[in-house]
Amino acid sequence: MSSVLILGASSPTAQAFIKMMSDEYPDVHLRLFVRNINKLPMEQRHKLDIIIGDGANYDDYVRALSGIDYVYNAIGGADSDEYTSTLLRAIRDSRCLIKHIVDISVSSEQSLSGVRRIHPEYSKNQINKLKMYQGSDLDFTILQSGSIKNGPETPVVTRTSDSKNNDTKNFNISRATLARAAINALFKNQYACESLFVTNGKSA
Repeated sequence: MSSVLILGASSPTAQAFIKMMSDEYPDVHLRLFVRNINKLPMEQRHKLDIIIGDGANYDDYVRALSGIDYVYNAIGGADSDEYTSTLLRAIRDSRCLIKHIVDISVSSEQSLSGVRRIHPEYSKNQINKLKMYQGSDLDFTILQSGSIKNGPETPVVTRTSDSKNNDTKNFNISRATLARAAINALFKNQYACESLFVTNGKSA
């Protein structure tokens, strides 16, 4: 049985991923990594494998990684590169055979300069994060987005960092669409070793 470690599992974005995984991949074992178990839905607290830990704590990562095949990383914030460094060190030291990591990140595109102006370290850390993954010898996908909202799933649209389309309306994405992009990366061998901007496509 394959297993996925979901870091930052109580976030709304991770919750959308958990729901899609539970509906479509019921045979995949989900391990939820959270700081506060009370932020998880009651049903998950009783049915799913849960690790209580801190995203900045090396030993918590080592404990959580045992027997894991895939990692969905939704831990963010101003110290996200520090968290990533700690996670990658834990994977390396514990010799876990991780098949793929998906990392959910804020967009650092020029058209979202407000984020960069208000939180310059946050955006700088996204650049550092890519370099860390590239140096890890692991298969990874970084999915960047603008505004993440509730809403129906749409086709996934991906763009590289050199895209010329800077219209801010194209940065919105629903949590369901972002969850689909993560599943595509983890289980359908899409977006391997790439850092992509993902947005909603047009519904049929």
